Parts: sequence; C-alpha cells; structure tokens
Amino acid sequence: MNIDNCEGLKYLTWDMFDSPDLPNSGYKFMEREPVLILDNLVSKYRITVKVILGYVSKPHADKLRLVRSNSHRVGKAIKIRCVGAKKRLTLVRGLVQQGVHRIGVSNEYVYFDTDDLKERAFYIW
Repeated sequence: MNIDNCEGLKYLTWDMFDSPDLPNSGYKFMEREPVLILDNLVSKYRITVKVILGYVSKPHADKLRLVRSNSHRVGKAIKIRCVGAKKRLTLVRGLVQQGVHRIGVSNEYVYFDTDDLKERAFYIW
C-alpha cells in the first residue's frame, strides 16, 4: 500500500474516494474536510463504511449525468452505502454533530457534502 493512501487518516484510505476511471484521484482531488469527518465517525462509532462515490472526474461525471455544479466533481461530497436503520441514524447523528449541514438519506445510502456554495438541506430520496 502506498503511504500516501492513508496519510492523515486513521481508518479510511484515500483510494476509497477515487473516481473509477482515475486511480489516485481521491488523494489528489478530494477535499480533506469531508474525508476527515467520515474518518472521525468511523473511529468514534467503530463502524465500517463502503464509499459508493467520492471524487468524480469530468468524463465519469458526464457518464453519470451529474450536473456541472455537482459537489462530487470538486471532491466535496461522499455517498456511503448504508442499509441498516441503526447505522444510518448513527451516521446522520454523527454528521450533524460534526457540523455537516447538507445530508441526504435513502434506504440504501447516506450522502453528505461540505459545499459552502450550496444552501443547508436535509434530503430524503
């Protein structure tokens, strides 16, 4: 494992946030704040997470039809697979306690971003 892959993190690795078409893009392009928030939650609550989407390159974002202003394109958003109600509640509570103001939930995932250019919101999909 590359030493940069876990630089500054306790439990997560930067490659978890890579765009599928661009190796090492998580380390290069993800903003540190959302990754550190998630790493703190994993450490505090001793939970495991599966990151569905972190940073997304332009070609991959176009393939997913993400709008130009989507927070994944600038590395400020994270989408986590989360199917258990208890784990979902733990994540959402932890995110709020960490000062996150943009959160989305569904039966299958929890989304959050730290994009200050967007208004505060809580989404249910």
